[in-house]
Amino acid sequence: MRKDITALVVRLIVGGIFITAGYLKVTEMAGTIGFFGQLGIPAFLAYVVTYAELIGGAFIVLGLWTCISAAVLAVVMLVAVVLSFPGGFQAYSYPLVVLAGLVSLIGSCGGKYSITGCRSCRKVSVPADAQTPQI
Repeated sequence: MRKDITALVVRLIVGGIFITAGYLKVTEMAGTIGFFGQLGIPAFLAYVVTYAELIGGAFIVLGLWTCISAAVLAVVMLVAVVLSFPGGFQAYSYPLVVLAGLVSLIGSCGGKYSITGCRSCRKVSVPADAQTPQI
């Protein structure tokens, strides 16, 4: 039960971060496109990242396809870590911590207190008395 509550707390925090970041990008899309342009990233990717953060964050908070949403956002954060790395530890530590939270969510698949828990990510349990075939 403790791991499910922990997964819920991580989902609410990480998802909330992405909802906020996505919303701020949407409301200032011209600035977002300009910033991405300074990094050499095409404008259409600014839209992709913005809506991935907003929608993915909402999915994570709800626990809807958590491990899939977290995996998509982990790619976004991995790129953020790589792009911010030249700025030193203070520049890349924030995206690295958020990436760690996403990796945690990929592992827990949202936990018990989620809408779907991403059943496809869960391991299939084998009964203890099941025999393994002899080769």
